[in-house]
Amino acid sequence: MPDKRETLLSYLKRGVAMVHLDARRPGVVVPAQYMGDAHLRLNLSYRYSVPDLVVDDQRIQATLSFGGRPFRCSLPWPAVFGITSNANGDGQVWPEDLPVEVVETAQQRPARRPMLAAVKDEPPPEQEQSEKSGAARPHLRLVR
Repeated sequence: MPDKRETLLSYLKRGVAMVHLDARRPGVVVPAQYMGDAHLRLNLSYRYSVPDLVVDDQRIQATLSFGGRPFRCSLPWPAVFGITSNANGDGQVWPEDLPVEVVETAQQRPARRPMLAAVKDEPPPEQEQSEKSGAARPHLRLVR
């Protein structure tokens, strides 16, 4: 099974990585208005010049901007259930960490929708374009 930390570091080398997490899990530190989110999405990138980005064996820590205001976040790995790469749409999901609400949302989506759309509310613009042109769509791989 791909390691979450290694997956994130790999995606960060490519550009922007979106971390999908359950903000209700123990140890998560995000702004109060997001603490109840079963599916919080946070973008990380070396290009953002986050001076205190730390990706260690226990968690991701970084000061991120929310509505233009900085907030020091702590994201323990058990709260992270998916990571996607904005560079090419690749992604990994760890089903054992998926919140029930996310699974239910994915099951309610029409079958033609890729798993990526179930984890990310809307496909990125380049994916929408490839769907219109009939090109192959990127997808998430379930990790067991």
